[in-house]
Amino acid sequence: MSGPGVVSSFQKKGKTKVVSIPGTRPSIHNSQLLLSCGIPSLDYLIGGGLPVGSIILIEQDRYDVYSKLFLKYFLAEGVMNNHMLTLASLDVPPQAITSDLPAPTDTEPEEVSAASKQMTIAWRYQSKTSQPKTSVGNRFGHNYDLTKSMGTELTSNIDMALWDGSELEEGRGMLKNKNYWSLLQVIKKRIESSNLATSSNKAKTNVLRLGLHSVGSPLWGSEFGYQEKDHKWQSLTTFLFMLRALVRTSFSVCMVTVPAHLFTDPALLLRLQALADFVVRLESFQGSEKETNPVFKDYHGLFHIVKLAAINSLVPPILDSTDWVFKLKRRKLTIERLHLPPELSETVNRNQEDPLNKPIGLSCIGGNLPKNLDF
Repeated sequence: MSGPGVVSSFQKKGKTKVVSIPGTRPSIHNSQLLLSCGIPSLDYLIGGGLPVGSIILIEQDRYDVYSKLFLKYFLAEGVMNNHMLTLASLDVPPQAITSDLPAPTDTEPEEVSAASKQMTIAWRYQSKTSQPKTSVGNRFGHNYDLTKSMGTELTSNIDMALWDGSELEEGRGMLKNKNYWSLLQVIKKRIESSNLATSSNKAKTNVLRLGLHSVGSPLWGSEFGYQEKDHKWQSLTTFLFMLRALVRTSFSVCMVTVPAHLFTDPALLLRLQALADFVVRLESFQGSEKETNPVFKDYHGLFHIVKLAAINSLVPPILDSTDWVFKLKRRKLTIERLHLPPELSETVNRNQEDPLNKPIGLSCIGGNLPKNLDF
């Protein structure tokens, strides 16, 4: 019904105002605020970046070599954007991780000269454009050089909190573990003191990056002694559940690494994967049979994408491939598509004059037809 004095309840929806924070950008799909993980190829795989309020779970490689690099990239990107940082670790001193962050560089670390790009197969192919690289990436974030460490002049001005379990509080409620409870209290105080909670009416000018290293290892509690046998793991799952509640209701992102190879209970990994938004698994070739396999000679491990989140959307990002690998070059870590070499059988090198493999000729062009044909 329309007419004078009647006000329609339908209103045109205006554009959503996106918060502008240094080091972030809105998603082109749903305007979700994204942060870079520090590795452009990883940003591409998870949909353009890590959404604010989400948790990415990394299942460590067996020797915790490459998963630690992922964490260093994540923290280094926070330093370059002046984000608030919180690093927690009981297996390695947090100071040892922050003192070895990769140094930023203005150019690609693996950049090659134009002279080395010339093709040497044939001179007529030199005018052809080169094929696109197998690595995927977008220009979001900074470039880093693993051969150099970030100077203290960059990290000294960052609001960074390091937690090593030296100050513990008694657990409460369902979370009896002192380590997990104390870490949660540190994170909660950081969020409240900086007004990063979504319930706060103050304008948001920064985000909090949480880096939790090797959570669930034997140093975090006594669960390996008795709770693993009973398939409980109550403290670890409760901690991740409460951590997700803190992250989801604040302007913060979290990267958690867990030693999945130490968990003998398969149900535990399923629960952890359900509590995280993004889950990736690193399968290093170090110490395995694949290390000497010629198929994987150019790579250092398989990169398994276990779970992708659908935040503010109906479906998660759709990837154009399912097989991914990671490669540690001299100066950087990249994630690429797995390209297997062509499979050449022994018959390829057979003599061309073999009468059994001669093509059947046609009499009209001078070919000789075989006398006996087998059907």
